Amino acid sequence: MGGVSNISFCSNSACHGNVYTYAGFDAPALREILKTQIPTPAPAASPTAGGSGYDGAIGELFKAKCGACHGDAASGGLKVTTYADLMKGSKTGAVIVPNDSAASLLIKIQSEKHFFNLSANDLDLVTQWIDDGAKEK
Repeated sequence: MGGVSNISFCSNSACHGNVYTYAGFDAPALREILKTQIPTPAPAASPTAGGSGYDGAIGELFKAKCGACHGDAASGGLKVTTYADLMKGSKTGAVIVPNDSAASLLIKIQSEKHFFNLSANDLDLVTQWIDDGAKEK
């Protein structure tokens, strides 16, 4: 915009003479660098461990695999470590639509590139839970 002639602050060649690349949290190179710093998630509970509701396998899966960012830190306003918080959603609204995984933002985001994606098996488990009504117990 201001050029690189150095006749004013807005034509500063130290700024405008360089190329800056936005990294963003979903940048592939940044993801690889930070991967070693992210705690390794615990294995998912089996679908029958403690029942099929959130209080069973689903809650344990969310706490183990998503809780580092979406626990107390509530990244994006989303906290998944309690049923009530998960159902409240994020800053943008609900992320779970009971009985409709296709309309659930959580499934859409996890089906695309997210900073940390659930495994295919875990995603199938969460999808089934949502399609079965996303029950707490």
